[in-house]
Amino acid sequence: MTEATFDPIAELYDKFAELSHARYRQWLERVLPARGGRAIDLGCGAGRFLGLLAERYDDVLAVDAAPRMIELARERHPQVRYRVGDLWEITPEAEGTFDLVVSVNTLHHLGPDPAAYLAHVRRLLRPGGRIAVVDCVRHTPGWASTPPAYGLYRFSRTMSGAIRAGVAGRSLADALASYRLRRHPQWRSLAAQAPTLTRAEFHHHYTAAFPGAAVSDALDPSVCAIAGEVSGLRQARNAEPRRTA
Repeated sequence: MTEATFDPIAELYDKFAELSHARYRQWLERVLPARGGRAIDLGCGAGRFLGLLAERYDDVLAVDAAPRMIELARERHPQVRYRVGDLWEITPEAEGTFDLVVSVNTLHHLGPDPAAYLAHVRRLLRPGGRIAVVDCVRHTPGWASTPPAYGLYRFSRTMSGAIRAGVAGRSLADALASYRLRRHPQWRSLAAQAPTLTRAEFHHHYTAAFPGAAVSDALDPSVCAIAGEVSGLRQARNAEPRRTA
C-alpha cells in the first residue's frame, strides 16, 4: 500500500469500512483487555478502531502508507500518534515494542511471503504482548474479479451485517459509495496485486508465528482472525520507544 495507489480511493474506502467492519469492532471489544500500555495499529486506514484503542491503551501509534488516510484518522482521533510510511519500516529499533499489535485487512499487502511479514510483526511485540489481526482469505474469487451480480450479492450481505451491527443509520449514498469502491479500477488493481492466503494457510502461518493466540473463522466467510497473548516472546534489543508526535 502506497500513497500512489491508495490515496485516490481513501474516502470511498472510509465509507466502506464503516459498514463492512462494524462486526470487527465488536470482535475487538471482546478480545482486547480492558486496559493496556502501548498499542499499534498497522494499516490504520481512516482510524475506524483508534477510538477503542485510545480508550483502553495509554499510548497508541497508528501507521498507514497513505497520507490521506492518516489525515482522516487524525481529524477524528487527535490524541493518537501517527506515522505515514511503509509498514516494513516500523521496527523495534525505531518505535520500541508494544503490548498489543492490531491490524485489520492489511497484512496481505506486505507481500507474498507470510512467514517473513508475520515474523516482522512478531518482533514488535514485547514479552506478554497480544495480537489482534483480521485479514482477507481466499475462499472464493474476490470482488475484484467477479461479475457485478456477485458483487451486488456481497453488497447486500455487507448491508445486512451493518444493520445487525447497529449502523443502519448510514445513508444509502454512503452504502452505494461502498459498492462503488469494490468496482473502482484502483481497488481492482490493488486487489489483484495483493495475494491472500487460503483459510488453511492462514491457520498454519498465523498459529506458527503467534503461538498461544486463538484463530477464529466466525467473523465472515471472506476473512480469518487471530487474537490473544503470544507465548515465547523475547524483548528486542535497542527497543526503547521513540516519543515523537
